[in-house]
Amino acid sequence: MIKAGVGSSSIENSIQAARDAAQKAMQQAAINKCDWAMVFCTFPHRANYEEILKCVCEITKTKNLSGCSALGVLSNAGEIEAQPGIVVLAVSSDEINAKPFIVHQLGAGGLKAGEEIGNTLKSIADKASLLTLLPDPFHIHPDLMFLGIKSRIGDIPIVGASASEDPRINDTFEFYRDTVASGAASGFLFSGEFSYKIDITQGCKLVGKTCVITKCNKNVISELNGEPALDVLKKVIPDTLISDPLNIMRLIYVAFPPARGGTEILGSDYLVRNLIGLDPETGAIAVSENVEEGQIISFTTRNPEAAREDLKQMLERINASRESENPFRFGLYFNCCARGNSLYGIEGIDTAYINNALGDVPIAGFFGNAEFAPLSGKNHLFTYTGVLVLFSEK
Repeated sequence: MIKAGVGSSSIENSIQAARDAAQKAMQQAAINKCDWAMVFCTFPHRANYEEILKCVCEITKTKNLSGCSALGVLSNAGEIEAQPGIVVLAVSSDEINAKPFIVHQLGAGGLKAGEEIGNTLKSIADKASLLTLLPDPFHIHPDLMFLGIKSRIGDIPIVGASASEDPRINDTFEFYRDTVASGAASGFLFSGEFSYKIDITQGCKLVGKTCVITKCNKNVISELNGEPALDVLKKVIPDTLISDPLNIMRLIYVAFPPARGGTEILGSDYLVRNLIGLDPETGAIAVSENVEEGQIISFTTRNPEAAREDLKQMLERINASRESENPFRFGLYFNCCARGNSLYGIEGIDTAYINNALGDVPIAGFFGNAEFAPLSGKNHLFTYTGVLVLFSEK
């Protein structure tokens, strides 16, 4: 049986907030001791992260804990962005075995750290396992970490998000048991007899037609459909943006199909990457990922109305697949830090929709720098998305 509860606190005093959130989580789960817990804390609590973890371990009566720092945290109680906030998920379960881990940056951009994670977990990982990953984005590239993990334990599904922090510093903090690290990757390997569902929601809207890359060099696209790439881009964006290259790069993005050889972009199944440069003289554009000739792309814009609609559609898909005899017991929601208030203009939109659709299912999560989920059988790094993971008994 799975018993789970989530607690959230906006109290400014870190220890009081940790105690408040942990007690709420235990009360909702109706347990005296949990088997494992997750903790997400916003950066105003940075000076007290370790004391927060010790307090949560004391109240939940377990050191089987993982989590990270965050720009914002979220739960059924709503979203807390850039203000003091702590969210605790407490779980007691015979079905879910949760193995916490932490690995420090070991070089090669995250590849070696991924190999170390795989080595640490390969004796207990199996085809039914699910890996939750919370890396430091300033020292570890998730795609390279995925490759390292795959080299040791194969294509295990990975969910999670890069940790986040105060945007004025280039550090994040990862939690393992009652200790705090930086420049690391923490998380849980979940194994055992349980079921889960994963879905994603996009924060961007596709604009214009799909294009084919006809000339490129690494991450620089010179031509699309045989024309200068910038000329093609200008055809699909509002005239008011054309005169300001910084606005173009801030508001326009590139979408790729999940598979490198994909021939179409359908529904919400695409990867969004940033534009990082424009050359008006040559007509080239640069994107934040290496590309190949023959690859297809589309352009996207951040769009709050489209984001709401896509979120509704994701939740409708999930509800359509719900089994009344095997309800969801709890969930994790990894939301992009470019969603929330910066996308909608107000806080709490995503969690309000999730609560309305899922009812009293305990949900915990945070706003990350990038999100992870499997799509078309492969683990991917997403941006401007929300990744929802829901757990139930088997």
